[in-house]
Amino acid sequence: MIRKIVFLILFTTSVFANEDHCTYRTEQVKENGKIVKVIEYKTCTETENLNKQNFFVKWLTTEEYQNSVIMVFIGILENI
Repeated sequence: MIRKIVFLILFTTSVFANEDHCTYRTEQVKENGKIVKVIEYKTCTETENLNKQNFFVKWLTTEEYQNSVIMVFIGILENI
């Protein structure tokens, strides 16, 4: 029973791998042919999906899955 609950939690937890793109740039400050300072820049663009919703919440709240929710809860209640 514990394994089923753990599996359900792991199955319903959604993890979205956002692709982050980073660019690296290096500048060198030279005086008389010698490197005085090295400046390194790292610029990243991060994306975040604003419409991400846990499948479990979507399954419980969407009318499309209404029959399956009822059948699952009936099956759980019968086995208790």
